[in-house]
Amino acid sequence: MRKDDSFKKASLNAQKTMALLKDRKIKTIPQNFTIWYEYLSEENPEIIEVVNRLMLEKGKFSDEVAKQIYNEFFSYEKEGREIRETNRLVQQSMQAVLREIQKSSTGLENYGEHLSDFADKADGLSLPDLQETVRSIVDETKSMAEQSHQLNNSLQSASEEISTLKQRLEQVENESLTDPLTGIANRKRFDKELLSATNISENTNSGLCLIMSDIDFFKKFNDQHGHVFGDQVLKLVAQTLKTGVTGKATAARYGGEEFGIILPNTKLQHAVTLANKLRNEVSSKKLVKRNTGSDVGRITMSFGVSQYIQGESINNFIARADDALYDAKNSGRDQVKIHLPEMANTA
Repeated sequence: MRKDDSFKKASLNAQKTMALLKDRKIKTIPQNFTIWYEYLSEENPEIIEVVNRLMLEKGKFSDEVAKQIYNEFFSYEKEGREIRETNRLVQQSMQAVLREIQKSSTGLENYGEHLSDFADKADGLSLPDLQETVRSIVDETKSMAEQSHQLNNSLQSASEEISTLKQRLEQVENESLTDPLTGIANRKRFDKELLSATNISENTNSGLCLIMSDIDFFKKFNDQHGHVFGDQVLKLVAQTLKTGVTGKATAARYGGEEFGIILPNTKLQHAVTLANKLRNEVSSKKLVKRNTGSDVGRITMSFGVSQYIQGESINNFIARADDALYDAKNSGRDQVKIHLPEMANTA
């Protein structure tokens, strides 16, 4: 889409948003404008679904509904100071746009009333009165043209600013979901992806598996070779796991030397095969200290695999994979164990 077309679309959407707020008697505040602007843009199916559902459940767009929607989709306070500042700038930009739109709307109403009044009285006006009225209309027309120009400039500026802020937010969000040491998904991303995956599995009855893994004797290795080298090992393992999965699978650092892999649309046997493949890839890596060139041997990993059972809690799903992981460790490490569905307690 060309820049001009994009601007026209944003301008039209802003006007539609204001009309909707007025028609439904919804408070014209930045929070509500942001929600309905995104809704009418039709670019975010999730917000459309949530707005429709809450409106159906609550019967109207109340302050409570607005707060719930805004906190879910547009509130970034939990992500730290930088996101709070970005959120403030978005609000500031929205307020500026709202002021221009309201100013333009008021001017258009007055202009329309004056034109209507002129049309009603034109036949009965004397020449001097007619000339004065025409001059007044010309002046108002120039004023409306100027207001329209200001509104267009304001909308274009806001559109560009919000686009920049959106990119900034996406970057900050991505950083908040990435483990700073290894560069792969962190625990927060893991939790988010697993929630989404279990919901999809429930709705589509599709397969879902989880692999939990742990570096064998990592504490001993860390103590013997130092934390700096230990960090390098964590990075090596993380990248091996990340490059070893494909499609919609997510490899994440769960905590410490433990990693989790979420496998949507995957059968249990395929998950076991992948776990063994990753186990062999990790153990095949030769570890050499860069500063001395000395060979420090190889590392191994233990893996536990579980398959999602419809209706079970996420905590139970993770616990079953963890149980299988501990079974692998207690059985001698460097192996893959399974927690079979018939062994599960879904409570």
